[in-house]
Amino acid sequence: MGDAGMKNQVITVSPMSAYTGAEISGVDLTKPLSDQARSEIRQAINEWGAVFFREQELTPAQQLAFARQFGTTEEDTHVSNMTGVDGLPDVKEVVREADEVRNIGGFWHMDQSFYDLPSCFSVLYARELPPNGGDTMFSHLSAAYDALSTALEKLSGVHVRAHADSAAINAAASGLSFEYYVESRKRFGGIEATHPIVAMHPESGRKVLYFSPVYTDRFDGWTRDESLPLMKYLTGILGKPEHTCRFRWQEGSMAMWDNRAVVHYALDDYTGHRRLMHRVTVNGPWLEPCPKTT
Repeated sequence: MGDAGMKNQVITVSPMSAYTGAEISGVDLTKPLSDQARSEIRQAINEWGAVFFREQELTPAQQLAFARQFGTTEEDTHVSNMTGVDGLPDVKEVVREADEVRNIGGFWHMDQSFYDLPSCFSVLYARELPPNGGDTMFSHLSAAYDALSTALEKLSGVHVRAHADSAAINAAASGLSFEYYVESRKRFGGIEATHPIVAMHPESGRKVLYFSPVYTDRFDGWTRDESLPLMKYLTGILGKPEHTCRFRWQEGSMAMWDNRAVVHYALDDYTGHRRLMHRVTVNGPWLEPCPKTT
């Protein structure tokens, strides 16, 4: 990995850990990026999986304009619990109200892995933060792969949309009823996709462990009961502290991460306070199959 505080031609990249995450400074996101700045930001994402910007005062339209410099953005009408803002359907509210019993994304996952072609990048901007808590953890899928056996390259995982809600129900103090879970299965039970457990990142060329501890229901061709022991082990690898970084949100902070390269975990430690974020998702080339070995 790169050196801390690496100065490129335009931006400065300051890694946050040995494998995952870097803060970027020296760029004003309210203005169009130069070709060089865009190239250097993309290179940093390929290296660290997630990048973070501080002290950026952005309108929803400016956030959307930034995201569109890296690809086409999507409205994502399937996510029924998120609404567009300011007449911009591609800018979604990710909100946890003060009286709600659970947050959104309070588990290790990559966004939209239950679709055949998930979005590549997520761009998240802080609008309203609790006085404390609400950080987001990231873990690099290439670092996880490097800690595992190549035998995993023979497996595929089945990712299921409904598990986004069932995980919360199984969590302590979720407060959600069994009837809510049944309704979730009715609404989302048919949304699922099968992806290789190990795939090749199309830009960095690195192999990644494409596994979501919640959305992955089982290994393709295995029962869920057969899958659970190995899934539990892989979850431990993803959450290993050495593979992670923790981003502390501040006013004006924005994160951009590659769902092909990292999983993330929104910490649910601010009960009684509101947290409002705006998210834009960006399309791009998806993961590639690993070259077959003889």
